[in-house]
Amino acid sequence: MPAIVAAARSAARRLYQAAIGPTRFGYDAVEEKGQRRPPRVRQQAEDDELTASQRGKFTATVRDLPRNYAIAAWMIRKHLDYCATFGFQARTKNARFNRQLETYIDAASQPARFDVAQRHRLARFLRIAEARRTLEGDYFLLKLATGHVQGIEGDRIRTPWGSLPGGLKPEDLTHGVRTGPGGRATAYALCNRTSGGGFQFSRMIPARHIYQHAYFDRTDQVRGVGLVAPGVNTLQDTYEGISYALAKAKVTQLFGIKIQRAADDAMGDVTGGIDADGKEDRSDYTVDFGRGPFQLDLDPGDDADFLESKQPSAEFRAFTMSSIAIALKSVDIPYSFYDESFTNYAGNRQAWLLYDQGADAKRADNRELLDDWVRWRLRLAVLDGELTIPKSVGTVDDIAFEWIARGIPWIDPLKEIKADAEAVKLGVTSRRRICKRSGVDWFDILGELEEEERELRERRPTMPAEAPPEPGEELATLAERVDDLAELIEESLRHAA
Repeated sequence: MPAIVAAARSAARRLYQAAIGPTRFGYDAVEEKGQRRPPRVRQQAEDDELTASQRGKFTATVRDLPRNYAIAAWMIRKHLDYCATFGFQARTKNARFNRQLETYIDAASQPARFDVAQRHRLARFLRIAEARRTLEGDYFLLKLATGHVQGIEGDRIRTPWGSLPGGLKPEDLTHGVRTGPGGRATAYALCNRTSGGGFQFSRMIPARHIYQHAYFDRTDQVRGVGLVAPGVNTLQDTYEGISYALAKAKVTQLFGIKIQRAADDAMGDVTGGIDADGKEDRSDYTVDFGRGPFQLDLDPGDDADFLESKQPSAEFRAFTMSSIAIALKSVDIPYSFYDESFTNYAGNRQAWLLYDQGADAKRADNRELLDDWVRWRLRLAVLDGELTIPKSVGTVDDIAFEWIARGIPWIDPLKEIKADAEAVKLGVTSRRRICKRSGVDWFDILGELEEEERELRERRPTMPAEAPPEPGEELATLAERVDDLAELIEESLRHAA
């Protein structure tokens, strides 16, 4: 018996070694065992992973997705709702200047003063910029001397064919960006689109006039890569799969009726006639499907059933939902956002908390863009005499302000408000933090409450005072009450007798 056990163990070890390959120390991820795609061996910069021609194909592909696929369009819009919607709040110690600053920023954010094309206000422009960098990788903002901003889509910053100014050569640029020591961008090659779908070099723009809004994964990366890149193929597959399934479902709607006849009756002429047994043909059942409810007068032994194909199948629907969930993960959106009935309150709240945590980094990038625009715009306003900064505030760089992200309403208001109230009592959070999480400013609420109390005090209705009684009126009233009391006593005595 021990010899049999030892032989079995030895055979098991040989099978295991054959499956995993030779015994080595280190990482299995770099071992080629023929069981999966071989490990990569080429190491290069991220900008070389996506060549110029590949970047063009990628940009064209991701631009087409939200045009035609509702789920892709919804995914981008929902991402923008959480990551690219902000409100400006001044935070200096001068309340009067705070109101003045907020009024100025609101005016400078309007299309006529913000966008050089006078189409977009700041809020909409930010959503466009975030959508472009989410899909294509990056988006550029050109700051003009007039205080306007011009948006430049990523494909217009590229290395042009032909001659470049100043003795520059194409190899001096990385996807249209000239870099200096340390990899810092020093200039951008701006190209204009031609009628034939090509590009023509326009000019080199110094980097100090450009703000690059991009998604970066590596420190030496010059151009961004779209956040949706890992989910592009899955989105395309689900879009095409749903289209094919819908086409198949349409075909299967051309249904008919299956007639089951008794075994002793052969199929005869469907137009009527005599069966092989010499009896009248009973296969001629005529049905008009276009005339509402119908009845079939079947002979004994016959049965009728619809010819039907259950399309799309339950397996296809389940796989499609799983694929959509995978694609949504490319922008960190939980599946419960897409299908609200997928989970309960606790699961939905947990999913939102995890998503909100992941959205912080994306919101921080957008705040950085907004902060850069505010500082630049305020410097121009001071130079042009549009804005005067009080000495108590200091310089432009000393102005304190904040961009508050739009929050999400309470899922279960009663439960969450009670929990927030308890947290404030325990001192583990503040009213300001709770309001900021909901996308509102506590100072605004405080000011509105003070204003409401003041209005109530000023407009509270007052009842007119009662006129003083005429002389002798009080005595007459008292006499009437005495008479009434006497009658009541007399009535009570009569009943007692």
